[in-house]
Amino acid sequence: MAPTRKPRCNFKECKEAAQRIVGDCSFCHGHFCSKHRMLEAHSCTGLEDCKKESHARNADKLNSERTVVVKGV
Repeated sequence: MAPTRKPRCNFKECKEAAQRIVGDCSFCHGHFCSKHRMLEAHSCTGLEDCKKESHARNADKLNSERTVVVKGV
């Protein structure tokens, strides 16, 4: 029985072991080491989608927390 190989970082020319859980990119579905786990570090194809999604989520949160002035109280 051959020993199972540890998953390696999907970043080009990186031979480091991929980190479990924190090294999994939900946008490009790659597995990365601690050095390349951030979207910017591994040139993620989903970086723009992530920015748009975060911007929309933050805008919705700010709108829901907006203070409404009640006149006549």
